[in-house]
Amino acid sequence: MEANVEQAVAIALDPSADPNLRAQATAFCEQLRASSDGWQVCLKLFVKAPRSSDHTRFFSLQILEDLLQNRFGNLSSTQRATLRQQLWGHLKEGMDRNEPAFIRNKFVQVLVLLFANEYPEEWPTFFDDLLSLVDASKGGPRGSIIIDVFLRVSLAIDDEIANQLIARHASRVARNTLLKDVMREGAVAKLVAAWGDILMSSYQNNPDVANACLQLFGRYVSWIDINLVANASFMSALYQFIGEENLRQSACECLTEIIAKGMAPLDKLNLIQGLNVASVLGGFDTSDSDFVEVAARLVNVLGLELCRCWEETGSVPEAQEAAFSLLQQVFPYLVQYLAFEYDEVTQGLLHFLGSYLNVLKKLGRDQQTGGISDNLLALLRTIILKMKYDEEEDHQFGGDAGSIDAEFIKLRENLKPHFDAIGAIDKSLFISNVTSAVVGIFDRYAENSGGMSWSEAELALHLVYIVGESTQGTGQFLSEGPSPQPAPLAEMLTKMITSGISLYPHLSISSLFCENLARYPQFFDHFPQYLPNALEAFVDQRGLHHDKIAIRSRVYYLFSQFVRATKAKLAPFVETVLNSIQDLLVVQLPAPRVPPADGEDEATSVTFDSQLYVFEAAGMMISLDAISPEKQADLLTAVLTPLMMQMEEIMKNELYLRDSPPDNVVFTLQLNHIICAIGSTSKGFPDVVSGKATRTVPPWALVFQQALDVIAAVLERLHNSELIRDAARFAFQRMVHSMGTNIMNHVGPLITAGLWNNSTPKELLDFLPFLGLITHKFKPGVFPLLNELVGPLLTSIFASLNQPVEGTDDAFSRLELRKAYLNFLAQVFNSDMEGILLTERNMPQLNMVLQSVLHFFKEPADSASQKLACSVLVKCVISWGTAEGNTIKITKTGKALKPDKSKTTSPALPRQQSNPSTLGTADSDPSLHQQQPQSLPGFEQFMYENIVPILFEVPLNPQFDPNDGQNWLVMSEISALHCALFMAQGAKYVDFLRARYLPTLGFDPAASEAFLRELQVKDSRGLKPILTEFIKLYKKQRR
Repeated sequence: MEANVEQAVAIALDPSADPNLRAQATAFCEQLRASSDGWQVCLKLFVKAPRSSDHTRFFSLQILEDLLQNRFGNLSSTQRATLRQQLWGHLKEGMDRNEPAFIRNKFVQVLVLLFANEYPEEWPTFFDDLLSLVDASKGGPRGSIIIDVFLRVSLAIDDEIANQLIARHASRVARNTLLKDVMREGAVAKLVAAWGDILMSSYQNNPDVANACLQLFGRYVSWIDINLVANASFMSALYQFIGEENLRQSACECLTEIIAKGMAPLDKLNLIQGLNVASVLGGFDTSDSDFVEVAARLVNVLGLELCRCWEETGSVPEAQEAAFSLLQQVFPYLVQYLAFEYDEVTQGLLHFLGSYLNVLKKLGRDQQTGGISDNLLALLRTIILKMKYDEEEDHQFGGDAGSIDAEFIKLRENLKPHFDAIGAIDKSLFISNVTSAVVGIFDRYAENSGGMSWSEAELALHLVYIVGESTQGTGQFLSEGPSPQPAPLAEMLTKMITSGISLYPHLSISSLFCENLARYPQFFDHFPQYLPNALEAFVDQRGLHHDKIAIRSRVYYLFSQFVRATKAKLAPFVETVLNSIQDLLVVQLPAPRVPPADGEDEATSVTFDSQLYVFEAAGMMISLDAISPEKQADLLTAVLTPLMMQMEEIMKNELYLRDSPPDNVVFTLQLNHIICAIGSTSKGFPDVVSGKATRTVPPWALVFQQALDVIAAVLERLHNSELIRDAARFAFQRMVHSMGTNIMNHVGPLITAGLWNNSTPKELLDFLPFLGLITHKFKPGVFPLLNELVGPLLTSIFASLNQPVEGTDDAFSRLELRKAYLNFLAQVFNSDMEGILLTERNMPQLNMVLQSVLHFFKEPADSASQKLACSVLVKCVISWGTAEGNTIKITKTGKALKPDKSKTTSPALPRQQSNPSTLGTADSDPSLHQQQPQSLPGFEQFMYENIVPILFEVPLNPQFDPNDGQNWLVMSEISALHCALFMAQGAKYVDFLRARYLPTLGFDPAASEAFLRELQVKDSRGLKPILTEFIKLYKKQRR
């Protein structure tokens, strides 16, 4: 059998073996693993002499490991004894220095698993046996190998029973707790003594063994008696080892673990005082960067523990004072290591830094001495220093930034909260020193622009950018008082603008300069004299005309934000600015698509998308109230006419026919870009109040109408192009806001020209919110158009929703389309336009619409759609479900439906409704869109047969958990639907539930009666918890 196993292992691991043979060998090995006696074969293979192959012995240990982890309880006492004797015998006699490391490590794992299963009941002498073996081998030929295994076993025991980073089952946790308790009774002291003996005998001639011993002290100290380690003899040796080059890293890590040991605050304070660690820190050798990182962790842990002691000893003033005194002793090392050149060291101290600053915050101004101010200043200067780029590193900016830059940016982000915290503790010190640093850099640059490094210039701009949050509020730019003076932030911004720093020839400078201008537009409210300087920087080579695409793309956005924030003061500069950016208000022919090389990302239209912000900014400037309508029209014509001419040229010469989709569509893509540019320009114009038509059409609106005519012509001819449909929809959505009802004459032609014809599910997803927008803004005038459009649109939606799902992306898109459809229906009701569903043209699809809403309401996997669908049903009931003779008035309180039993002589709904005989005329008379029937014939029956059952079916579904956050929102809508049904049907609904429906489901009569009483008096918000408990009680009774 042993020979078969050896052969199978050899074949299974041989990549050149026949695949079928390898499969058979692998299957054989797995069968051996699963068999009840396979471990016995493997045990013999592992310990036999002469030895089997290394692969066979390793495989044998894996089988034994599996046995000890999963099936040890199935072994008899005899089998356990055999296993223990064989393994121990191998350690005692068979293992030698030629044993490969990977087999030695696996053997240690197996031995420790055996220990964990048998100690202390079946193998109470485990540690005595182990220590006796170590003593017996001292000075002998196997002494080194036995010590090595002993140290490895000690380490593996800690991993197995004490390592907090390893997740374990509760039963294993209980077992490990028991093992540690038993070990603490005597074994641990023996182990510590043995490690100490080995450490002292090896530190001079065998640093590897000494380091392993120090690691063990550090590992075990977290769960053993602290006095076994933190005693005079060991600490004296430990401090000695910190001075030894070969041992200092392990010694420092050991000291860190001693300090980190969980203890009560007063005990921890006594420990730290006794260790006198602060005196040791000053002697560290900081020339070794690896050791510095370890030393910084020691400082971090020591500082955190002292901060915790200070926090938790408030009731003992002497102890708190002592903790703070120790903190002050450690503070210089916090600053020292924070300032270290390697950022990893700085990152390792940020927890201590945050805790220390938190202590200072809690001290209060009256307790902060001069020494505290000195400490804050030292920290502030160190943080500023660490925020400066290291010019020795190869930093890149924009799209070329790499991992080094990302790590530095992350460091800055991590330092920022501590930077702000200093400002919160001592604002005066903070502002004065930051201002001094920033203004000093700008002044030096103004005096000698060639004598400054780019990193220093960038640092000043970065400080200006981040200091704003600490200066917010009144007086941010001007001091308060009878004669206001420029505030420090205003002083910094003034120096930034006037020093010429924006001309520094480095990639990082101009972009950050523009960031600051856009971040503080309120500065120009107080100092408008600098507005020309800012605009000039934006429009020249420092900003919009920068030679780097990544910089330009960012500044496009910043410029639009700056214009939006300062437009009230821009009127005198509009023509100059527009002339300066005229070359950016064009749409270039896109370059043909070039397939990306291996490992490269495919190019995108990100650059043009950013350029759209320039068109938007142009629109904002042209639309300023200070500019006359005629002048606005002239300026807008100058921007849009070249774009319209480009479109007309492409269409006239049919240049789009040269495109060869899908890769080469340059002319179609150019049309897409032009249409989007026109739409973005219109976005810059202010919104027109919804539903109010202007008496006269402003001259600039006529320019947009010309553009719409051209867009409609392009769409009509190229309506099969998704690029054109997307662009037309993009432009039209933006013009809707700025042109208001003046755009209505173009709505129909644009839609009938093909705005949604041949639309993909993704386009439908975009089109439905657009349709909801015009429904809301242009009611009631849009009724005839919607009446023509809704039928074909619903057909397209249902066709898309019923398509088979292919992949995760498709499934997500389908869910989003479902929600967009339900939101559109809700918008129709909210706009009082539900009459479009009842016209002669659309009535045949009403049942499909209602069934679809019911279907989505029943879908437990999509709670968002459930909520929306239920909301639509509420609106349907309110609009169409009023019972004849019902005198309950439907009102709303906030978002909660509430019955109003005020005296009424006729059924009252939120709006006047008409007789069903008028439905057929709505197709020709849009004024009738508000004349809907009080009750839709057949809808009452639909409610009782379809809506009421689903109101209980959904929450009674076993998958429906009302405590889930999303389902809790669904319950809100279900409660609202119950209230809507009661308000619309009155006592008839209550009687139906009491006499006919609830008894068929088996609800408790008393509970049902209690629920029905509350239904008649509560609003939907008040009914929700009652309904939830009603459902829970039913489910509990049914278990």
